[in-house]
Formats: sequence, C-alpha cells, structure tokens
Amino acid sequence: MVTTVHVYVIAIVFALIFLLIAAIISNAIKFEGGANPTDPGKRKMWFWILGILAPLCNFLFGLFSYYYPASNPNAKAELIMAIGISTGVCLVLYILSGFILSKIFKNGKLGNWF
Repeated sequence: MVTTVHVYVIAIVFALIFLLIAAIISNAIKFEGGANPTDPGKRKMWFWILGILAPLCNFLFGLFSYYYPASNPNAKAELIMAIGISTGVCLVLYILSGFILSKIFKNGKLGNWF
C-alpha cells in the first residue's frame, strides 16, 4: 500500500537528483574569458531547464506509478492531491536549495545560477 509519505519522499529525491545534475552540468561548462563571456548564461539556463524538468518528472512518476495502479477511488483522490502538492514541494525545494548553493559558492560556477 502506497501512502502519501512515499509521494513526498520521492519529490525530495527528485529535487536533489536534479540539483545534483545541475551542479554537474554547471561544473562541466568551462569558464570563458574576455569582456562578454556567455558561460554564466549557459549555467543559469541549464539550472532553470532542470528546474522545470524536476517537478514535471516527479508529477509523471507519481501519476504513472502511484495514481493509475490504485484501484480505490478514495485512495486515488488522496494520491492525486498528494502528487500535486509534492510537485510544488519538489519545485520549491529545487529552487531554494539552488539559491542557497549559489550564495554559498558565489565565486564559483554554481554562483551563476541566480
């Protein structure tokens, strides 16, 4: 039996995995010299692309792995509400963690996220 706690834990896991992927991509983008470098924009773009994909993947995962297999209508109603809230939790956690990391590493590559 799937409880709503599982849905929220999966949202936290998705946010942290996508944050880790964003950090790996940001560190893979090389610094550019010159008067008008484009590397900060690339890092910021990838952070926000993954910020859109994290809650989307969380929602689809919850829908296909928890909601559709459930047979009880009451459980489905509870799960769809939990999936929606966990999608918002995933987005907020991703953005908040990214903001904190960008302020901690403000002189590094992660500092270009915000």
